[in-house]
Amino acid sequence: MKVITCFSYKGGAGRTTAAANIAAALASTTEDVGSIRTPLRHKVGIIDLDVFSAGTHRVFEITNREIDEFEPTIQDYLRDQKAPRVYINDGAIKLNHPYMQSFMARGAANHCHPDFTLFPARPDPEARFVVQKQHENVLVELLMELESAEQGYDYVILDGESGIRQMADIALRLSDLVLMFFRLTWQHIEGTLNTAESFLRKTHYKPFYLIPTCVPILDDEAKNQKGIYRNGAPGLAELTELTTRVPQDSELNDFAARHHEKAGYFWADVAGAANRLCVHDSLYLKGEERVIVFDSLAVDDQAAQDFYAIASEINRLHDPSQ
Repeated sequence: MKVITCFSYKGGAGRTTAAANIAAALASTTEDVGSIRTPLRHKVGIIDLDVFSAGTHRVFEITNREIDEFEPTIQDYLRDQKAPRVYINDGAIKLNHPYMQSFMARGAANHCHPDFTLFPARPDPEARFVVQKQHENVLVELLMELESAEQGYDYVILDGESGIRQMADIALRLSDLVLMFFRLTWQHIEGTLNTAESFLRKTHYKPFYLIPTCVPILDDEAKNQKGIYRNGAPGLAELTELTTRVPQDSELNDFAARHHEKAGYFWADVAGAANRLCVHDSLYLKGEERVIVFDSLAVDDQAAQDFYAIASEINRLHDPSQ
């Protein structure tokens, strides 16, 4: 089993949307719909570790009220130190759960591994939850149970909180690999680069990849075809120009080039680079923030193709059976 932590230095990078879509793509059983959409058929679990600003359930179109009424959440597991097997049995939201009806209706019913599982966190910012040292050990026990022969998960995705805080740090330590999502703005890039350089110094052995979520840089014809932007939208030209310029003016391109086999593998401004992926439609997706990889039109959506391509490469580079 491989544990993938999805990290972002700042909020608003589309981390949770990307984490859920990549998790779903890894569990995809879709065939015959194009070369990008590879049927990976893995048993995948996604755990919401953003215990102070939970939201992974919303990407699956599950309401806050529904999760408020659901027990046990990940906070309950950590606080009460339930037995992992009991928590998995009671706290798993699988495809056959009533809360997954919308997700199923959008294509998951026919194109997703039946044991795809969400372990949600409770969206209650007023509740006092204190991250403690033993929580890391409790999570290790949970991951070991998910990897056991009885459970048999291939991948577990940890949707951590943004920034370098205690739970984010725990999620980074528990991972086999890290996906660092960021937007092409100065604050996102500079914070992400500082984090990446520190991460590289501390964990030379652990792979991590930089994945930008950016404004689509499209010509007028492409914008019209996708229907994302109206011609002459206020600030669009300036935003697109900034999106192009910031990686060139910052040290992002140089860092990715120096570490192209790790950090810059999925995206780097390097001449001849074979892999240049970007979750193109992140700002557009922010209007919906949901899983799109099973939508009937996803094969024509650039962001959906990126999610599938990232999942396929992760599976190739970090095959859980190896």
